Amino acid sequence: MKFFTENEPTSPINARYPVTRVLYRGRSKYQKILVFDSPFHGRVLALDDIVQLTTREEHFYHELLVHPILQAHPQPRNVLIIGGGDGGTMREVMKYPSIENAVQCELDQQVVAVAKEYFPKLAVGYKDKRAQIRFQDGEKFLRESGKIWDAIILDLTDPIGPAKPLFERPFYKLCAEHLAPDGFLSAQTESLHFHADTVKGVLRALRGLFKYIELVTMPLAMYPGNWWTFTVASKSLDPKIARNPFSPPTRAYSRANHAWFFLPAGVRAKIL
Repeated sequence: MKFFTENEPTSPINARYPVTRVLYRGRSKYQKILVFDSPFHGRVLALDDIVQLTTREEHFYHELLVHPILQAHPQPRNVLIIGGGDGGTMREVMKYPSIENAVQCELDQQVVAVAKEYFPKLAVGYKDKRAQIRFQDGEKFLRESGKIWDAIILDLTDPIGPAKPLFERPFYKLCAEHLAPDGFLSAQTESLHFHADTVKGVLRALRGLFKYIELVTMPLAMYPGNWWTFTVASKSLDPKIARNPFSPPTRAYSRANHAWFFLPAGVRAKIL
């Protein structure tokens, strides 16, 4: 049995995955793409030798990125997703009957094509007529479209290279300017264990732009650092309150325990 060793530049450790079968190996305009099967984790997607998801654990990530804000909003209609080419975020958004339009901006068209072929259960949301994919820079689209959104979801890679500015205040200010008064922002913001400086930097960058800034957390075995964070921000509505009457089918997120997923302020103050 062969092994894949992850090359995660922002982590002090690297994971090694047993590989039973390589299904796809290629390179797009932007990055290397690898898909393989592993005995415990199921099917794995790696970009530039960094694991993006495994089919065993991906629902923990995608559900906690999406549902806390779409449950906190009373009736979300328009959603913008930046990144997330594997389709998992769009899949979760499309569960809501109130959604009229969901636009996803993803730079790498090849990642979407690979997801459709090798991860059909993740990419199923792309088949919905309400879903649109734009293969373009998300910041440029946000700036030029002038549209106001009920929710903006940032399903981004690590804050290095081209993604780094999307973790900084000028971009968050742009997001705030394009959110409805009762709108929500949700962003993946790395691990409390290994990337506390990134988490603290995001929290500082959001101050003054939003009334409410909270951390949703979830253990994720597929990422180094494990204790993952999703930063949630809102101008007017407390995200810890579930207002949406619709209860989506989920495996990890629980509407009945909505507030449980938010890190208490006292715990956050001790850790960060």
